[in-house]
Amino acid sequence: MIRKFHNEVAIVTGGSRGIGAAICEKLAQGGIQVVINYVKNAKAAQAVVEKIREKGGNAFSFCCDVSDFSQVERMMQETSKRFGRIDILINNAGIFPQAFVEEVTPEEWKKAIEINLIGTFNCSKAVIPYLKKQGKGKIINCSTISANLPDVGISAYAASKAAINNFTKILAAELAPYNITVNAYAPGIIETDMTRDMIVNRGDKQLKQIPLKRFGKPEEVANLVAFLVSSEADYITGAIIPIDGGMLIVQNPWRAKEIIDGCRG
Repeated sequence: MIRKFHNEVAIVTGGSRGIGAAICEKLAQGGIQVVINYVKNAKAAQAVVEKIREKGGNAFSFCCDVSDFSQVERMMQETSKRFGRIDILINNAGIFPQAFVEEVTPEEWKKAIEINLIGTFNCSKAVIPYLKKQGKGKIINCSTISANLPDVGISAYAASKAAINNFTKILAAELAPYNITVNAYAPGIIETDMTRDMIVNRGDKQLKQIPLKRFGKPEEVANLVAFLVSSEADYITGAIIPIDGGMLIVQNPWRAKEIIDGCRG
């Protein structure tokens, strides 16, 4: 179901590909005007803009490094100038460095924290005055199942996302008096460019931990985000919502099929 909006304006960081692009397209389908943030690939961002416009939506792209607060402030100012308002912020931008602690460089660790965590702080802090002006608003952060069940080789990523969970809860409490809700989506393994190598290298092992026996699609995450920014989710705040095919619900989910097959045999 596409929930209809009324020209609300959403900024989606990291919106040029993967989950971010799917979110941009989904929100635009519902009538939201979308600002597609990117930092490197202008061509990819413009492709998302054109796809949205071809379907009758309204979007434009904006180059901004979310780890730089001054750039983030400029993005908010330009968005407000163009549309006259800001209603929704989707903090989707992030990076996924993979290396053991003894192998990861200080620069790689710092960059993960700067983009994943500080970037979320920067964008949230900068958008708050605009949401207060509107008298309501939605902030949606990108977490991960790795924030609660980390894996080896992704220490910087998992640490930054664990911090996002607490940040989401604190911000939700601080902004509740202003009718602004703050939630987070926590994807499991979603089929994107970011996870391609992991799926190729050890996807068969990962599938054994997913009760639904498949990886997720970016569009499925976008569906959750579209619900969270709608009025139907106005009484939800401070929530970290997993979208992981049941990956965290039990240990060894593969045993269920073994037992079922054994009973049938």
